[in-house]
Amino acid sequence: MLNDLTPGAVLTELGLASELACSQSAIREALLRLEGEGLVRRAGRQGTMVTDLDADAAMEILDLRRRIEVRAARRIARRVTAGDLDALLRLQAQMTAAARADEAWALIERDRDFHLALFRISGLHALEPILLRCIQHTHRFRLWAPWHQRPLLQTALRHQPILTALRSGEATALSHALGQHLDTIVERRNAA
Repeated sequence: MLNDLTPGAVLTELGLASELACSQSAIREALLRLEGEGLVRRAGRQGTMVTDLDADAAMEILDLRRRIEVRAARRIARRVTAGDLDALLRLQAQMTAAARADEAWALIERDRDFHLALFRISGLHALEPILLRCIQHTHRFRLWAPWHQRPLLQTALRHQPILTALRSGEATALSHALGQHLDTIVERRNAA
């Protein structure tokens, strides 16, 4: 996720087990999970490779993510409760705290949690695994994109308009705020 491994790098179970001082079976399970998330690709005798980062594929994933989240906004606006708002406010506060502590990974995790918690309000549970994968790959690409780095605090505070729109109860405002948020994750003009 943090792009510490070069796309195309070959990973071996034995080598990772030795490097991380754990069992080969634990590594195998982890690699299977990563393959399911699209972060590695198993290639038989060639080993397991870190998947490529492709700007065109990243934009397709971001478009899919946008469609899923924005289309759910109408349902979210109808179904949101005070408890949901409180949970989202806590997650936003945790993002801000992570940003102030310069903890990029914690911020990524809380951002994922925020978007999933918001989406869960829609009740469209069958789409959640697809959205999760889109979120992961969006973060991976954003971290990799050399032209698009923003301060962590700015990233955390970008969720405020979503919360404001959600409090208003206006589905159109929420759709617009989510769309604007997602459209500015990565500057598209430089992605192609």
